[in-house]
Amino acid sequence: MLNTSSKRAIALTVVILVIFLSLLLIMNIKPIPEVQVDANEITFNTPEELDAAADLIMIASPSKEFMDREHKVTFFDDDTIQDYYTLTEVQVEKVIKAPNNFHLSKNNMIKIIEPVGIVGRGTGKRKLVTNQYEELKEKNSYIMFLQQNSKGQYGIINNNLGKFNLDNKDALDMGEKKSSDDKKFKDDVLQKYSID
Repeated sequence: MLNTSSKRAIALTVVILVIFLSLLLIMNIKPIPEVQVDANEITFNTPEELDAAADLIMIASPSKEFMDREHKVTFFDDDTIQDYYTLTEVQVEKVIKAPNNFHLSKNNMIKIIEPVGIVGRGTGKRKLVTNQYEELKEKNSYIMFLQQNSKGQYGIINNNLGKFNLDNKDALDMGEKKSSDDKKFKDDVLQKYSID
C-alpha cells in the first residue's frame, strides 16, 4: 500500500507529464504558410462608388472558423492553379440593398465568396491570399459589399475596403487603423448607412 506522500508524488509526476506532452503538441502545430498573390482588381474610392457597384449590401456574421469553411481550388489541365476562394457561410442580420430576385434561406444564412483559400499540394497546405485580403472572423459582425457572379454567387468587392467590422472585435479590419484613409473610408461608410 502506498502512503499519502507517495500518492502525491505519483499524481504530481503524472500532471507534469501531461503538461509536458501538451506543450510538445502545441509547439509542433505549425501555422499554414501564406502565399500572397497580386491581382488586378477594380477599386472604389468613395462609399457612393462602392454602393453603386454592389449588388448586395448587408450586415452579417460568419458562422464558422476560417479553417472550417469551404475552400475551393480549381486547376488547369497542367495542374497549375486556375482559381481559389473560400465559401463563407454568414448569418445575415440586415439587408441594406439587394436585387429584386434575392431571397435568403429560412435561417437567414447565405454563402459568400472571399478572395482567399487553402490549397493542399504535395508540399503541404498553403493559404493563398489575394492582395493582402484578411478573411472575415467568426462571430464578428460586418457590413459587406458584394457583387453577383455569373454562377449566382455573391463575392466581396473592393478587397479589405469592401467589408468593415462593426463590433470592433477584428483588430485586422482596415478601418481600425487610426488616423488613416482607411479609417476615414470606414467612418464615411458607417455614416452613409447610419450605423453606429
